[in-house]
Amino acid sequence: MVAAGSSRHRQKIVAIAITSIYELLDAIEAVIKAADPAKREALTRTIDAYAEDFPEDFFWATGSQAPMLLHHLFNTIDSACRPEAQSKPRPAIRLVDRKPEGNA
Repeated sequence: MVAAGSSRHRQKIVAIAITSIYELLDAIEAVIKAADPAKREALTRTIDAYAEDFPEDFFWATGSQAPMLLHHLFNTIDSACRPEAQSKPRPAIRLVDRKPEGNA
């Protein structure tokens, strides 16, 4: 008979290194901030142009209804490519209940 605490019944606990979303976002932010200022400015202009040309897509992707990774990814890239003094806050888009049409 083998005791419950014996080494034959113990499971090996293996530490698995996991890269979280926050480590991913920190790495992306560091690369963008280390990039040439002219390239960061070009990225800023491209983001702004995309936001103007496709506002529904852009604000959905950066809003609270987007999947978490997409939301954080866009916001990290957008804020990392701008100098601190030029941070461009984006409006929050909220879903609004509408009155039912007809006799509902």
